Amino acid sequence: MDKLIFPLSLVTFLLFFYIVAIGFNFPYPLVAAIFSISPIAVIWMVYKVLKDGEHSGKTFEKHYYEFD
Repeated sequence: MDKLIFPLSLVTFLLFFYIVAIGFNFPYPLVAAIFSISPIAVIWMVYKVLKDGEHSGKTFEKHYYEFD
């Protein structure tokens, strides 16, 4: 799980900064650049989570009705 802290933090910060940049009327080229990079960053984050994440061992069929 320690390997996932950096990608999750970086992409979350990038998307949060994008929202702040829109709200405070940052220059358009900066907002457009962040918008252009965000899909690549999200795909990279998902790849890292799927590759380096740990499987919980639970399956949908066996644990569908559990509420914990």
